Amino acid sequence: MQITIEDISPVEKRVEFELPWTDVAPKLDKAYGALRRDVRVAGFRPGKVPRGVLERMYRGQVEDEVARELVETSLGQAIHENQLEPVAPPTVDKLELKSGAPFKFSARVEIRSQVTPKDYSGVPLSRRPAKVTDEQIDAEVEGYRRRLTEYKPVEGRAQTAAGDVVLVDISGRVGEHKLKHRTAAVDLEEEDTGPLPGLASRLVGIRIGGDPVEVKYTIDADTRQKELAGQAVDLRVTVKEVRQKKVPSLDDELAKDTGEAETLEGLRAKVRERLLESDTQRIRGELAQQLVKELIKRNDFPVAPALVERHAQAMLARAKRQLQASGVDVGAIDDRRMIADFREGAEQEARGNILVQAIAAREGITAADADVQKRVAELATARNESPKKLRADLEREQAMPQLEAQIREQKTLDMLISQAKITDEDPATADKTTADKLIVTPEEAAAEAKAETKAKSSKSKPKKKEPTP
Repeated sequence: MQITIEDISPVEKRVEFELPWTDVAPKLDKAYGALRRDVRVAGFRPGKVPRGVLERMYRGQVEDEVARELVETSLGQAIHENQLEPVAPPTVDKLELKSGAPFKFSARVEIRSQVTPKDYSGVPLSRRPAKVTDEQIDAEVEGYRRRLTEYKPVEGRAQTAAGDVVLVDISGRVGEHKLKHRTAAVDLEEEDTGPLPGLASRLVGIRIGGDPVEVKYTIDADTRQKELAGQAVDLRVTVKEVRQKKVPSLDDELAKDTGEAETLEGLRAKVRERLLESDTQRIRGELAQQLVKELIKRNDFPVAPALVERHAQAMLARAKRQLQASGVDVGAIDDRRMIADFREGAEQEARGNILVQAIAAREGITAADADVQKRVAELATARNESPKKLRADLEREQAMPQLEAQIREQKTLDMLISQAKITDEDPATADKTTADKLIVTPEEAAAEAKAETKAKSSKSKPKKKEPTP
């Protein structure tokens, strides 16, 4: 077999193949032999059908299968021998076998960027102070109250009232998207939660168990569910069930009922400590984002289009999950338009990923077995599973390489942050919403990329659970 490799670009190669007929003929013989054993042709005994008859009946099918087998084997050999790192399945020219002639074909292979990272030590970063406000503590304590609240059926009342928790049937549209018919619980005191932001207050005063009512409004631009901001809502809502809340008082008895403290002040102190630790972790994520943004500025290199497409598809999937959580029918979404919106952000995400991997390779950073065991144990604790079972599941699902890559990435970022020149912001002047805040939705990631290249999307903030009547 002759192999010729041509550079199309730093991240694309054309690979030319030529296989002599002496390599092709045995493959055809084997394929026809297998076909002869399995096929049934009228007038011939099983296994005795002449080759000429098989060629007349199945030639196209057999040659196509043999050509594909030759291509797969040849490509695998070329990729291994030339140490190529494809980021997507190769694109192969039209295949055609000609009896007695060499089998020729070519393939276009998109490969991972080859990067020699530079200027990654001592990167200047700005760190805001960790902060917990009384409002945040109040909100967390209020969460305990909600979880300990009792819900009693409403009697002797025909309409919903502020403070109720209602079970409703909802259908209609949000913007251009159809909302799937669904049943949802809505706390009429929680304006920005529930199936749609802004819905709760519009369900006050609706007849209980009556005919569907129309609810129309526009979602506020500053909603926490950024993918729904500014969308027009047109719903039909039926109230199926209503319950009143019996909310516990904010006192020491509440603290005891949580099982975390004996007094209300003790509970607030524990909440403050937990929120402070959470914000400290968030700040570390913000530092990592700043770091990768700066590294991208310092290291310019091309990225394979297929890799960018893969990241854009991942961003699309995240956006769809968020929309589905709000009840939007994602089947009507124009994937191509959303992918186009995400592509610029996806390219920067891909660049950041490649750079961190390249730095890890240059610095010899690996995921040791002890690192893997520790990470598996952490995941097992979070999932309430045994580490042994979880590791077996990950190995069976072939997810261990991904886990090891995540560990290498985190260790690399930790090293780079430890080497960075970090300036702490003045607590008196630090802005509550820093320029390097975590990106919580794909839409925000795409918007950030259009204004200034972004490094890496973070996971969406978990939504608070709604009480169920």
